[in-house]
Amino acid sequence: MIDTHIHMIPGVDDGAKDLDTAIQMMALAINEGVNEMILTPHFNLPVYDNQNVATQYQLLNNYIIGANIDFKVHLGNEIYLSEENIVGIKQGQAHTMAGSRFLLIELPYYHYYPFHESMLFELQESGYKVVLAHVERYQVFSKKPEKLALLNENGIYAQLTSGYLVDSKTRKKGLKLIESGMIHIVASDGHDLSKRPPLMKMAYQTVKTAFGEACGQLLFTDNPGMMIRDGELMVPIIHKKKRFRLPGQS
Repeated sequence: MIDTHIHMIPGVDDGAKDLDTAIQMMALAINEGVNEMILTPHFNLPVYDNQNVATQYQLLNNYIIGANIDFKVHLGNEIYLSEENIVGIKQGQAHTMAGSRFLLIELPYYHYYPFHESMLFELQESGYKVVLAHVERYQVFSKKPEKLALLNENGIYAQLTSGYLVDSKTRKKGLKLIESGMIHIVASDGHDLSKRPPLMKMAYQTVKTAFGEACGQLLFTDNPGMMIRDGELMVPIIHKKKRFRLPGQS
């Protein structure tokens, strides 16, 4: 699997606090079946400005190479949507996803206005491909899923957090989002080893059990790989099973 949303660069945001934590997070991810990542520290001026990101990214990558670990990392950002940050993107201060034209964009959680939509389309017009981070968190899409569907129709992609598929309280909602055809990628949004660990295996099994292996492969591996190669993301063809037991159910 390829994890395209994780805060594992040491000491640059609210993710891994140091190199040792980042190494342990990587070991956990490898055990989960992940062998490649796009590392996505927050970019939100003026608080998160990428000042030390390249240096700390290289520190982690040097460790991987020196330890001869079969694991690939790429550099990206989770970019908060604001006028100031769009200027930062166009000035080259923010990182695209693995050097592609893809941007991982975070929206405000509790409000969404026409000017937010305009900024997303402005990024598209500037030649970028937009993926919305953790779409399950935004109040507007919970209340009006048609808003997300409209963005999809206009070429905006969506990422779902793996933990949302694992949590028994939200699993059905997550599967419904996938079944609706509005989700293109599942990623961990891992921040640490305890509260928000980079867990992917159970989420993959949940999707595979519900909709088939091809769906899981597309959301966890193929589309993430296509992002790195700067291709177009696909919507999974759902083969829903009438009766199934999700992992962990008796």
